[in-house]
Amino acid sequence: MKNILLVDDLGIDVMLTRLALQEFAFDHQLVVAGDGAQAYEMLREQRFDLLLLDIKMPQVDGFELLARLRTESLAGMPVIIVSGSGLAADRARAQALGVDDYVQKAVDYTGFKRELKAALVRQGCPAG
Repeated sequence: MKNILLVDDLGIDVMLTRLALQEFAFDHQLVVAGDGAQAYEMLREQRFDLLLLDIKMPQVDGFELLARLRTESLAGMPVIIVSGSGLAADRARAQALGVDDYVQKAVDYTGFKRELKAALVRQGCPAG
């Protein structure tokens, strides 16, 4: 079973990501943090196999959380950015911080689901 931490401050995006993961029907447990500060504390207390991370959040954003994680012992955990931002600068910054994949949240749920599934498969999650 994959233990996944989803970090996102928008309830609708959490709901759509949770729904997509359920539709993929692979064995996982999803834990949700509403911002980077909460996620940082959770990551220090619990082991996760994968981090699904939004970029734009209050308090501690995704970039700041990534910078913290990459300097600590959690550096080896796979990270998939799941963001509404399609800006090349955000993608480049995420890549520079060592993310494993970048999925843009789409207005088209089917497209989002397809991209998320492909990213999960690249990280070893057997998505059905």
